[in-house]
This record gives sequence, structure tokens and C-alpha cells, in this order.
Amino acid sequence: MKKILFAIVAVFFIACGGDKLVKFEYEKGNKELFEKANNLIKEKYPNYNLYSWKSLENISSIDNAKQIYNKIENYVYGNKQEYFKNDETHYSNYILLEKNGRYRILVVKCSKASKYKNPFGLIIENPERCDINEMPILQK
Repeated sequence: MKKILFAIVAVFFIACGGDKLVKFEYEKGNKELFEKANNLIKEKYPNYNLYSWKSLENISSIDNAKQIYNKIENYVYGNKQEYFKNDETHYSNYILLEKNGRYRILVVKCSKASKYKNPFGLIIENPERCDINEMPILQK
């Protein structure tokens, strides 16, 4: 009985094609903040698999996946780049999480501690921070 059930599930995935997911890897930004963000995600979302947001281009089980992909692409590569920084003091990314065929999209923004003097001569200190927020999606 188990073999028959496994065969049915395998045929279903072959027939439907399944979702082609892109492996999540470091691309750019502060590598230390990248690792810190990943550890925080793994704590908050245990047993989830991490994938690149670029997987959205091929996912059929998320409503409007292609529109979400285009929106994210605009933030990462388009005219919203100054809002979505990746340099020596910042790490930002969108991460697709998967667990048992269910998906979540996270927006990650981290920045190192910094100090600067404002126009009035006051020294402003910003602590290191890492914000992880979930982007709402509809799954079929």
C-alpha cells in the first residue's frame, strides 16, 4: 500500500512538474550580517528550507507569483535600490521559505552599528539591527 501511495505522489509531481526552486546563496552585501540574518531566520522558522526569491519566477502554487517576482526585482535591481541597500554596512534580501509544500516570503534588512554627526552637531548612534518581516502571499 505504501509503495502504491508513493508511486501516485511521484506521478503527480512528475505530471505537474513541481516547483523549480533556486538555491539560496550569498550574493552581495555584508557577509557577517548575511550570516546573522540566516541564523535569526533558522531560529524563528525552524525546519524551513531557504530558497532565493528568484524561485518565484517558476512557482505555480503561489497566486500572482510572477507579479511578486517583478515587484521584488524592481526593489533589488530597479529604481528602488537606494531603499534596498547591499554594501559593507547593510544586507537586504527577500527569502523564500518552504516547508511541506507551503511557502513564506521574508523581507530581511540588516545594518551594522553606526555613528554620525547631525547638522546641529549632535552625535547620533544607531545600534546594529536586523529586521525580518513576512510578506503576505496567497497560495493555491
